[in-house]
Amino acid sequence: MYTYFFTYQDALPENCGFPIFGRMHFIWLTCIAIVIFLLCRIYLRLTKIRQLQMLNITVLLALCCTFTQDAILTVTGHMNARMLPFHLCDLAGFFYLFLQMQALRTGRWTSLVEIALCLFMPGAVLGILFPVWNVYPPFHYMTIHGFVYHALIILYPWLLFVSGNIRPKTRHIWQPVLLLCGIVPPVYLFNKKFDSNYMFINVPLENTPLEFLADQMGNPGYLLGYAIFIFLLILTLYQVFGKLTQLLKK
Repeated sequence: MYTYFFTYQDALPENCGFPIFGRMHFIWLTCIAIVIFLLCRIYLRLTKIRQLQMLNITVLLALCCTFTQDAILTVTGHMNARMLPFHLCDLAGFFYLFLQMQALRTGRWTSLVEIALCLFMPGAVLGILFPVWNVYPPFHYMTIHGFVYHALIILYPWLLFVSGNIRPKTRHIWQPVLLLCGIVPPVYLFNKKFDSNYMFINVPLENTPLEFLADQMGNPGYLLGYAIFIFLLILTLYQVFGKLTQLLKK
């Protein structure tokens, strides 16, 4: 059970990972959904001070996950340019820290928190639905880290939404779009230089909708479909959460 717990993927025996949407994957998804639901229920019963503390703990745990993974990779000699926290979900932890620091300083939440709900949260959901860490065994630190970290990235904006601190307005859709326009080009160039694939914008991820787009549109042609998909997803989420906000006010 513990034999391959810290073994890097290139030293693992073949076919030791878990299948996407297999039994182990389904167990993780179910547990994450239940835990997030229960934590949201608990959060709503807390005082404002306790709620802020819970948000702080959520962000700090996410960052601890990132730093722990990097520390393990460094100690085992596997830290390199392809293992940096440059994926969208990796950047989410640092963005959440910025939001928390801003809220602590000003005592209120700005519309920037909508980015957490309509960009980083769905990105994390896609991350756990199509985990790139499924090449590792079910009981492996990368598997545990992947699911726990992404669960925290999903939890944080849900806590803010159910408590009324996030109320998405479609007119703010330019914020996540502008953020993506700012970070995607340099990440693409970084990928080219260091043969990495952060945000999956240089090579489509296998067994995902991106692979289908690449089959239909080629590479880098699939990036156009990728961009359209992300924009439509963000737009849809703004509409859905806008409707939910109206229902919660009634």
